[in-house]
Amino acid sequence: MREEKTDSSLIFGIRPLEEALTAKTTFLKVYVQKGMGDSIKHIKQILNRHKVIFTEVPKEKLDSLSRFNNHQGVVAKISSITYSNAEELVKQLMDDDKNPLIIALDRITDVRNFGAIARTAMAAGASAIIIPEKGAATVTEDAIKTSAGTLMHIPVCRSQNMFQTIKHLKDEGLQIICATEKANKEMYFEKLVKPCVIIVGSEEDGIQPALLKLADKMVKIPMNSELDSLNVSVAAALIMYEVVRQNME
Repeated sequence: MREEKTDSSLIFGIRPLEEALTAKTTFLKVYVQKGMGDSIKHIKQILNRHKVIFTEVPKEKLDSLSRFNNHQGVVAKISSITYSNAEELVKQLMDDDKNPLIIALDRITDVRNFGAIARTAMAAGASAIIIPEKGAATVTEDAIKTSAGTLMHIPVCRSQNMFQTIKHLKDEGLQIICATEKANKEMYFEKLVKPCVIIVGSEEDGIQPALLKLADKMVKIPMNSELDSLNVSVAAALIMYEVVRQNME
């Protein structure tokens, strides 16, 4: 389900960009030449239609990026991975009689947290990571570096609607575990069995209420009363390994 590459790639020229948009390629950055007027208007309209953010830069910047090839006023950096489809991936895992551990990140915006969680997920034997299509960190060079390269090897799924994706996985028989300080029970006192989805929430406000409503179990990490939360990557690691521990037993 994934084409694995070792680095991000540059494409330049209007036709290659149009083909990448048609193929629903993930763009890391798009640069458009300043001051080209109507000659670049068409490509701006296409980018806007596909809701792809672009930056206008001088011609010298594009010349440098494209190594003076004919860029036609546009250069794009595309993602080094192909995202997986969560529903298809989980169906395949269940058909293969595997008990998947899925990590769902609800609006995690810091690429360092994203990378650290991915590294732990790989170590804990997680089957995949799910992220929202918008409003969250994506697989960038910085995220790959922070994950020590593990983001190149663990499937990452992007969801247009996290509620619908998680609900589908719940309907498929996966236990939904929400890591939240709103929980009444500490993680050691709940039965956390696979197949399951662990949801961890935004650095600012945790898991959104709609996703909390889907939870089969809500658990919290025991902490000294002087603290109210941990870094999200640390919290995710503790919950993941509690699931691993319980399932080993």
